[in-house]
Amino acid sequence: MDIRKMKWISALIAAIFIGAFEFIRHQFLHVISMEWGNVLVAVVTGVLVFLYFHGISAMIENLYGKLQKEKEETAVLQERYRIAREIHDSVAQALFFMNIKMVEIETALRQRQEPWVAIGEVKEAIRMTDTDIRQHIFVLQKVPQEKINLPEVVRQYIADFQKDSGIKVDLSVAENVGDSLSLQVKNKLFRILQELLQNIRKHAGARHVNVSLQREDCQLFMIVGDDGQGLPIDIIKKQGLSFGLKLLEDDVRDIGGRLKLESSPGQGTTATIRLDVKGKKLYEH
Repeated sequence: MDIRKMKWISALIAAIFIGAFEFIRHQFLHVISMEWGNVLVAVVTGVLVFLYFHGISAMIENLYGKLQKEKEETAVLQERYRIAREIHDSVAQALFFMNIKMVEIETALRQRQEPWVAIGEVKEAIRMTDTDIRQHIFVLQKVPQEKINLPEVVRQYIADFQKDSGIKVDLSVAENVGDSLSLQVKNKLFRILQELLQNIRKHAGARHVNVSLQREDCQLFMIVGDDGQGLPIDIIKKQGLSFGLKLLEDDVRDIGGRLKLESSPGQGTTATIRLDVKGKKLYEH
């Protein structure tokens, strides 16, 4: 049933029934007294309204179930897309690079030249690819399904990130940072942090990173800054966000947040995510 039809039927059903019942009752006043007529119309109206709204409630529950299922399917598709994107950006490109280097090594051997430079590059590519694959596995294993203690999960991830990347990370996280946030928002924030740190590891050439998650009144701030090579922000603003940054901005916008990037070549990059937090659970469904 159309929502508009439901609205009009809800508004008119009681009035139509009472009007019809009053008309019939006045035709048979000698059979139904005023007192019993009032009782009868109240009872019948109550029963009809109950049956009607019981049907409406069942319909709404069915629609809600379908919506939740579609939401879960969308989340799975988004996760598959994210994983496919990361594999393309790291593993697939590394394999392509190694294939080119193997051709160079083969050519060098045929020409009786030294292939050691190319071999060293292949070894480094293999090492980086191994790190990337283990990182993808770690991320998949760390997807929380029911409950997530955001400060605890962030600390564990930062510890593993430092160990795998060799990049020093100073972390400041408030214990109440996850209060009033739904599971959906916590997971998304964790994913955004992972994305930021992996981008730093792959592209920034940084040796030190500062990560801060804090609550101030009704706002949550997640700040990730590095001392790497930086980004040409002016060029990015003129030409539009790169594909990766556009996806990151979309992820932040999905939870009602705002992303601010501050950077310049050789001066590092700072990403600030600001999220409005209310007293009730944010985006809980």
